[in-house]
Amino acid sequence: MNSRHLGGLTAAALLSAGITLGTGLAAADPGNYTVLLIDPNVVTDSMAYTAAPPVLNPGGTPGATTVYTHRDGRTITDTVWVLGDPGAAAGAISSAQAATPVANSKTLSVPVGQNGQLITGKTPDGTKSLSVLYFTEGNAASALEFTGPLGDPIPKDLATQFGQQQDTLIKSQLGA
Repeated sequence: MNSRHLGGLTAAALLSAGITLGTGLAAADPGNYTVLLIDPNVVTDSMAYTAAPPVLNPGGTPGATTVYTHRDGRTITDTVWVLGDPGAAAGAISSAQAATPVANSKTLSVPVGQNGQLITGKTPDGTKSLSVLYFTEGNAASALEFTGPLGDPIPKDLATQFGQQQDTLIKSQLGA
């Protein structure tokens, strides 16, 4: 599955769960959900990541996604969906988590948004590390998908920092 076209494994999982999404954007321009995506260069204070062109409304779902590639080959797929209400956001995350294709997975609670969960393990083919951070903020659902070399997953503290920065951005743009 090509994450550049589907917004990552998590976006595909959410869409395959049959989630019906709505709008609810307050502060951000409804046509420009890309303002909800956090640039990892801001979080890491570097210029190590390059961004693929963002995709608006991946799979027809209100929101945005993009893939950031680190110069060492690691990737971060950032996806934010804007749903009709907080209950729909929580349901979407629950469905996506249930469908997350992380092999040998371990789930940890993290202090990000509401009900932040970090799922760590390997890609389904076992060739890379894969960690996915899910959380909700108001009517927004967010997934940050981190891939890297096998045996060298993103540290929990760094994934949490990315998530907290993403959460702050969502709050500032949606007024959540």
